[in-house]
Parts: sequence; C-alpha cells; structure tokens
Amino acid sequence: MITKILFTLTVIIMVVLVFRQKRFRRHGDKAPQSTPNTPKKTSAPPHQQSRQKTDQSGSLSTRTVTYCILAVLVAISITVFIVSYQSDNKIINIRVIAENGIITLYQAKQKSIKGRHFLTLDGRQVTLGESDRIEIVP
Repeated sequence: MITKILFTLTVIIMVVLVFRQKRFRRHGDKAPQSTPNTPKKTSAPPHQQSRQKTDQSGSLSTRTVTYCILAVLVAISITVFIVSYQSDNKIINIRVIAENGIITLYQAKQKSIKGRHFLTLDGRQVTLGESDRIEIVP
C-alpha cells in the first residue's frame, strides 16, 4: 500500500516538474539578439553554444526529465518485484495440531499456502481438516 502511495507521489512530482520546465521555457528570459551590423563572436560551434546556454541557465531539458522519470519508474518496478519475490519465497514453518493432540511440523513457501491447503518443500500436498489447528511459526 505504501509503495502505491510513494509511486503516485513520484509521478505527480515529476509531472509538476515537467510542466514547470515548459512554462519556464515559454515565459523565460530570452537571450539578447545581436544586431545585423555587428558580427557574432563565436568561440565554439553552434551546437556547443546551444548546449552551453542550457547548461548555464540551470534548467533541465524535457528529454532529461523524461529519462529521469523512466529511470525512477524502472527502479521502483524492480524494487517491488524483488520485495514481492522474496516475501513469496520465504520459508515458513507450519505446525499442525490434530484433533487428538498430535503435532506435525511442515515447511512450505509462503506462496504455496492457500487457506487450509499447502504444498511442502518436499512436494507433499497437505489438506487440513476442520478440526485441525494450524500455527505458522516464523
């Protein structure tokens, strides 16, 4: 549940940043234009000058923000997958107490426990009766 909330907040923050950058570009200060009579002083090729202007202004390009959002989404997806995989494959000790008081111990993966049915690590399918008690020991 907390991952869903964090994921939603991350997406909202990224969208706000993208729209803020777009607004800044539209209404931002424009560089002074040179007059036609004065020649431009160029110390670098034009494609490097445009890169230098964006670096000096401190604003992020849309492409950079998009890649950052993509990286965050991939990182969150991988983290959620790893955490769910680890919790599903966690080995649980199961203590079954029969009606007559006999205690039987089993081990099973958490993902194989389905109500009163589970599959043990050695491949046995166990179905519990209504009078059997089950205790899950961590």
